Amino acid sequence: MTLSSVLVLAHALVAIVFIAGLIGRWVTLGAAARATDLPAVRALTRASAPFERMVTLGSMILLALGIAAAIALGRPFLGPFQGGSVDWLFVSLVVYVSVVPLVPLVFLPKGRIFAAALEAAEARGEYTPELRAAFHDPLTRAAHVYEAAAVTVVLVLMLTKPF
Repeated sequence: MTLSSVLVLAHALVAIVFIAGLIGRWVTLGAAARATDLPAVRALTRASAPFERMVTLGSMILLALGIAAAIALGRPFLGPFQGGSVDWLFVSLVVYVSVVPLVPLVFLPKGRIFAAALEAAEARGEYTPELRAAFHDPLTRAAHVYEAAAVTVVLVLMLTKPF
């Protein structure tokens, strides 16, 4: 086995873990959003934590391994900026990187609002309207839909290599 094949395999395996984390997070947080009592919400939000770590760590490792694999294969992953063309690899990188601003602009601030609402609900011992609103925030939902679409596009590009 060559270094490039090991990197490509590692990249694929981390991608599987990353996508499993996304799906696990969507399932557990979706169930928590539909829950009607605070103990269920608490349990489901705690259950989502390992999936969140899979997504957070997986996304960083995935990018690093993808770039390392491209370099090992001699592929110009920056496309036209490295004298290459606009191909599936470059488009995948652009789509992947387009999700990054959602972290500081949406996910982190909305996550703090959600955590505060959950803490306040736990202090009161009841499922509060603020917690319900935090679960159903339209900006957070839109960001997660975009994240899912971007991951799907990158996955399709990497599997089909259409151009």
